[in-house]
Amino acid sequence: MITEIHHKGQLYTIDSSRGIDLSVKNLFDGKNPAFFGANQPSIIPVQSSEFIGDVKQGGTCNVFSASVDIHCTGTHTECISHVNDSNIQVPDVCPSGFISSQLISVSPESADATIDSYHIELSTDLIISKHILEEKIAESHQALILRTLPNMESKKSRNYDKHPAPFFTNDAIDYLNELAIEHLLVDLPSIDKADDGGQLGNHHRFFKQGKTISELLYIPDSVSDGFGFLQIQIPNWGLDAAPSRPIFYPVEF
Repeated sequence: MITEIHHKGQLYTIDSSRGIDLSVKNLFDGKNPAFFGANQPSIIPVQSSEFIGDVKQGGTCNVFSASVDIHCTGTHTECISHVNDSNIQVPDVCPSGFISSQLISVSPESADATIDSYHIELSTDLIISKHILEEKIAESHQALILRTLPNMESKKSRNYDKHPAPFFTNDAIDYLNELAIEHLLVDLPSIDKADDGGQLGNHHRFFKQGKTISELLYIPDSVSDGFGFLQIQIPNWGLDAAPSRPIFYPVEF
């Protein structure tokens, strides 16, 4: 289906059947990413005295109950109520249509190579600094999609407790706020250091009502950096976060 989008005085045409899926799905086979000691996604058949929801066990249909740690095992989108006691739910703020976006690829650097600040002491951590973003962001859009290098497929099943991921400096997040980025999407388990003493400092810096963060994406190498339009598909769950499926539509000039 061909869709026309008017953006900043220009008309863009995209083929909605050619969007690129940037998500890591919950597979329920023990091969998902792991973070913060979370359990792998699991399912069990619904069962009663006269019914079992598993055709492999003789049931008439499949009916499963699923257990998923939303924030830790697959692509998800979260909102401000992830870090405060507001009753805002992610469907309230997640955009339903196409939004303008830029995809960038960055090589994280050692924390001792930057003058940027962070809210706890850093040592040999890998970080994404303000300087790195300044070099890569061409102009401000509603959404920023960030791919870290090297971009190995093992991101789809990596144990981030054993192999800590890079994260943003405070200055980098402040810069994104200056650019009025509303929706931040990353292939990391968190925009914060996994253990920052429970502060989630960057989350608090970035989040305002109407903003979202999507984490644990996988962005294929076949997708080039650049401008495009984005859909963030989520189920209608009344929570601070939900599993999500970002779909990117690159625009070629």
